Amino acid sequence: MRFQNWILLLLLFVIPVFHRWWSRRNRPPSVVFPVAVSRATSKRSPHLWSLLLKYAAFGLIVAALARPQNSYKQTERTVSGIDILMVMDVSASMNIEDLAERSRIEVAKDTMEGFIKGRQNDRIGFVIFSGEPLTLAPPTLDYGLVLKSLRDAQIGVLKDGTAIGDGLALAVGHLKESKAKSRVIILLTDGDNNVGQVDPATAGEMAKGFGIRVYTIAIGREGRVKMPIRQKGVLGNTVTTYQWFENALNPDLLQHIAEITDGRFYRVTEEGALQEVFKEIDQLERTEIKAKENVRYEEIFDKPLRLAVLLLLLELALSRLWWRVLP
Repeated sequence: MRFQNWILLLLLFVIPVFHRWWSRRNRPPSVVFPVAVSRATSKRSPHLWSLLLKYAAFGLIVAALARPQNSYKQTERTVSGIDILMVMDVSASMNIEDLAERSRIEVAKDTMEGFIKGRQNDRIGFVIFSGEPLTLAPPTLDYGLVLKSLRDAQIGVLKDGTAIGDGLALAVGHLKESKAKSRVIILLTDGDNNVGQVDPATAGEMAKGFGIRVYTIAIGREGRVKMPIRQKGVLGNTVTTYQWFENALNPDLLQHIAEITDGRFYRVTEEGALQEVFKEIDQLERTEIKAKENVRYEEIFDKPLRLAVLLLLLELALSRLWWRVLP
């Protein structure tokens, strides 16, 4: 609460000054005796109570004149959101367990899930690809849908191969009409483009043309690695065998795509490194939030004014009835 005309509150100091002056002016004549005479009663006189009610009413009138107000703050929040499309490779090589004895796809899923949970006010979509791309979640604020799509993503549901260009082009198609202030694609792959209809460099030029920034991540080790092959055993159990696999990456291509779109390229060969990559992207792409605070004031002078009138009426009634002084 505040007082709009607070300077008028200084009139409250007039009350004791006026009371002192009024008491001296209306003091009846008296005779001084050498011996103090005890008063007949210690009760306060009705006259004093009447005076207190009048002064209290006067104080409330002064408070009303000072215009007491209640304040209400209203904050308008303007959010400049970001549209993010996460594109993940689900080719067979993502099963390779070369990241702290965990498969590449397991590490990628866990890291992406933490990234999604840490975002607010940003639309996020999810695309997977191997020999062909597939949209599992268009850009949306329904993070539950995106997380479910991420958890349900599996290797082997799409045609085999690594169509990086097709996956990137599909993501660009989702974001090209977006009105968001910033549009971002996070592309994670563990191989080189070997199938598909769109060349990755061409897809990168498409992203550049629409002002979409692309962060590219090459995950896993290159060269000769062991790929797990899981099959059903005779008793229905899962039997895992390993075969050597020549893992090929094209970091120069991924770096080129990132550079022409003003993004960044990351090389990840350890589980912890991927987490650090997503932390850095999270810091680079933050939603801009502008807050504008409006303050509304409500006049409440009527409350002390009503109470003052009530006190004056009460004093008038008491002085005419119970406190009436006979001549």
